Parts: sequence; structure tokens; C-alpha cells
Amino acid sequence: MPSDRLKQAPLLAVFAHPDDEFAVFPWLRRAISEGRKVEAVWLTDGGWGGQDTVRRRAESIAVLSSLGLDPVSMHFCGEEWQVPDGELHLRLHEVVPRLLERLGRAGVGGEVLMPAWEGGHHDHDASHLAGIRLAQARGARMSQYSLYHGQGLSGPWFRVLSPLPANGVVETLPTTLGERLHCAALCLRYRSQWKSFVGLLPFYLWRMRRADAFWRQPVDPRRTAQRPHEDPMLYERRGGPQWADFATATAAYRQD
Repeated sequence: MPSDRLKQAPLLAVFAHPDDEFAVFPWLRRAISEGRKVEAVWLTDGGWGGQDTVRRRAESIAVLSSLGLDPVSMHFCGEEWQVPDGELHLRLHEVVPRLLERLGRAGVGGEVLMPAWEGGHHDHDASHLAGIRLAQARGARMSQYSLYHGQGLSGPWFRVLSPLPANGVVETLPTTLGERLHCAALCLRYRSQWKSFVGLLPFYLWRMRRADAFWRQPVDPRRTAQRPHEDPMLYERRGGPQWADFATATAAYRQD
């Protein structure tokens, strides 16, 4: 469990898209209940396929406000900076310096909670790289959370909230059944994303059977010099960039 010192430290949660917060609802609520300063930042506009970015922003604000997060502490930088959903890996050279200027206050400390290095969505992995730079600038502890990935699977199949062993020791956050059902109910409030949650929610609900459904792992920046796993990335199988192209575009932000 977190130390008493960490319980009082600020928490900055990094997301690629509005609705990615479904993976960390209990972590945010717990930090808020402990009286920690909690902020959130989104790094793309969420407009994939012509989706309404204003509506997506409003849904995230409504959901996180219900958990107690102040809208003033929600930073929709991807929308503000016009970073297209699906292209964050191509814009890191622009996004990272602006992110550090906005939120990279040296000496803040605390924790930066970022998407895992897992090969699920290329924006998630690019957000992991940006999160590392942000945490280093702030002198903060680095933690990562899984959204979904396809290690060991083929075709369209994927795992939800499933830690990769290569990413290190897993720290779980015990939750009650009521808390987990509330998390599932919150997912239904992203009404603009119903098509995505038709695919995600059955696997999410399967995870909600267990008290250890939510967890985090430490971040070792050196891991980013490696593929997330040896199987084809889920984003490759779903029509996204090839790993080689992603690796080339992000080479300056992956650390050996």
C-alpha cells in the first residue's frame, strides 16, 4: 500500500483520450478522499472518425466531477493543441515541450499515473512516453495502468485491465463489489462511445468479479527501449501504425 508520505502527495493522471479514465476510477477516488491534489490531462482531441470532441470532453468532466475532481484540474490539452486522436506518436516533439511548460513544474513531486507500455493503442503508448518526461520534470513517482492489449491473442481479441509481467511488480487496490459495480455504471455515462464500450464492457465486467481488478505497476523508462511484448501489437492488428513506424517516430522519447 502507498506510504503515508505518498498519500499526501499530488497525483497527476495522464490519459490519451476522453473515457480512458475508466481504467483508474478507484485510484482517482481514493486519492481525492485522502485529500491529495488530483489533476488529469488528456493528450489527444478524442476526435477519431469525426467524433464530437466537445461532447467527449463534457462526458469526462461529468464523470470525474461525480468522483470529486474539480473541473479546473482537468486539462484537455490534446483538444486545445489540436492533436488528432491516433496521431500522438507523430506529435510528441510538439506535445512534450508544451506539456512540460504547462504541467512540468520542477520539484512538485508526488505521482504521475500514466497508461501502461503495453502495445494496445498507439496513443496510449505515446502517452506513456510523454508521462515519463512529465514525471521526470516534476521529480515524481511514475506509475502505470493497463487499459487493454493483445499479448498472446490473435485477430481482434484483447485483454482489459491486464498487467504485463514485463512491466514489473503489480500493486493492487482492493475494492468492494459495490465500488466495482459503480465503476461499471460510470462507463455507461460515456454515451458517445457506446460502440467502443460494447466491445470493452463485457471484458471489464469480467474483471469486476475480483477485488484486485484495479492495480498499478512502477515505470522503468528503460523498458521503452523494448517492444511492449513480442507478439504483434493490437494496434497493428486493428489497422494502426506498424511497430517499426511507431518506434521510428518515437525514438527520441524511448530510453535505453
